[in-house]
Amino acid sequence: MFKIFYLTCFLFLAGCTTIGFHQTSLRNSMSFGEEVNIRVCVIREPGIEPEEIQSLFTAWNEELSLYHLKAEPIPLAIMERPGFYGSDIIEYLVNKKMPEFCDRMLYLKGRTWGDIAYEVFTLGLFVGVGVKLEIQGAVETRTNTKGYIKAKYISTIQLLFTSPKSTLVHEGYHLLGCGHQLLMKECYERIRDVKLLLTDPKRDPNFFPNINAEGIKIVTRPI
Repeated sequence: MFKIFYLTCFLFLAGCTTIGFHQTSLRNSMSFGEEVNIRVCVIREPGIEPEEIQSLFTAWNEELSLYHLKAEPIPLAIMERPGFYGSDIIEYLVNKKMPEFCDRMLYLKGRTWGDIAYEVFTLGLFVGVGVKLEIQGAVETRTNTKGYIKAKYISTIQLLFTSPKSTLVHEGYHLLGCGHQLLMKECYERIRDVKLLLTDPKRDPNFFPNINAEGIKIVTRPI
C-alpha cells in the first residue's frame, strides 16, 4: 500500500510543469507589475524545426502570463552538440558570450542515435532498479541566465513523466532565479523581486535582470 502511495506521489510530482505546487490565492494577491518581454536567444540542433520552437514558447508563455511576462524567441544559431552530456552543453553556454540583444540563452537539444541508445540504457536502469539517470534540462547557477532543455524525445515511458513543453516551463522558472521548493511562495517572491530590478539604477537598460541561486543580483549582461 505504501509503495503505491509513494509511486503515485512520484508520478504526480514528475508530471508537474512547475518547480513546486502553485498557491493561486497567494499569487493573485501579489503584484507583478506591467507585462515585460524577455528576449530568449535560441540555439538549436539540426532537426528541430521553427514550428516546434514556437509550440514550446507558446506553452512557456502561458505559464509566464501569470507574472505578466512574455518570452520572445530569437534564433541565434543551428549547431551540432558541443558534447554528449548535458554538462558539456552547460559548459559551452557558460563560456559563450551573450549577444547584446539577448536577455537569456536557451539551447535546444535534439535526438541522435547516441541519445536513443542512452535512453534505452537509462530506461532499463529505471525499470530494473529504479535509478533515473537521464536529465531533461538544466540551467547554470552562476547567473541563471543560460540553460538547455531536451527538445525531442518520443519514448512512451519518458512522456509519462514529462515532455519538452513541461521541461521548458520547469527550466524557465530557473531562468527567472527560482529554485526547487514544495510550495511556490519563494518563487513568486523571487520573480517579483527580479521584476523590481527593472528600476535599479545600476541595471543595464538593455538587459532583463535576474537573481542567481545565491541571491546575487545580475543587473548587467553576463559574458
